[in-house]
Amino acid sequence: MVEETRQWRRMSVTTAIAGLASIVLVFGGQALVQVGGSEPAFDAPADRILRFLEARHDTLYAAGSFVGLIAILALAWFLAGVTAVLREVEGSPSWRSTVALTSGIAAVALLMSPGWDLAAFRIDDGVEPQLARYAYDMGNLGFANSWVALAGFLFAAGWVFLAAQRLPNWLGWVALVTAVGFLLGRAFWTTSIWLIPYTLFWIWVVAVSVQLIRGRLVAKAPGPRGGSS
Repeated sequence: MVEETRQWRRMSVTTAIAGLASIVLVFGGQALVQVGGSEPAFDAPADRILRFLEARHDTLYAAGSFVGLIAILALAWFLAGVTAVLREVEGSPSWRSTVALTSGIAAVALLMSPGWDLAAFRIDDGVEPQLARYAYDMGNLGFANSWVALAGFLFAAGWVFLAAQRLPNWLGWVALVTAVGFLLGRAFWTTSIWLIPYTLFWIWVVAVSVQLIRGRLVAKAPGPRGGSS
C-alpha cells in the first residue's frame, strides 16, 4: 500500500512537471519562431505569408520548431498522466477516460504534423507564394483541427471530474466550457475567437498541475459518485 502511494505520488508530480513544462516550451518555442515579425492572419494573402517566412531567422526558427516538438511531447505526458487519474477514479468500465486518452493522442498527432516547416526550411531555394501559403494553411489547419481533439479530451475529462467525489468539480466545469469554446473556435477558425478557449486550456493545465503537486488528485479508491453514468 505504501509503495502504491509512492507510485501515485511519483506519477502526479511527473505529470504536473510535464504540464507546466509544456506551457513554458510552447510559448518559448513560439517566441523563437516569431523573431523577424509576427505571423499573419490565418487567411492572409500568399505574398504576405511568403514575406513572413522569408523574414524568419534560420537558426532561431529551427530552434523554435524543435522546442515546439518537445512541448508537444511534454503535453502528451501530461494528458496521459491525467488520463491515468481519470481511469482510476472512473472505475469500470473506464470508457470516458479511454475517450480522453484517444482524443489526447489525436491532438498530439495533429500538432506534430508538418506545416510551416515544409516551406520555411526551403525558403532560400525559392518557394512560390502559393506553395508557401499551402504549407502555412496546412500548419494552421492542423493546429485548428487539434482543438476538436482537445475538446474531446476536455469533455470526457470534465465529465469524470464532475461525476467523481474526490476530484474538484470546478475543474470539470472549466474543462467543459473550454471544450465548447474549442468547438466554436474551430467553427470560426479564421477569427480570433480561438484565443479564448486556448487561454482557458492553459489555465486549466496550470490548475490541474498545481492540484497534482499538492496531491489533491490522487485517487484513493475507484468509483465515480453515484455509480457510472
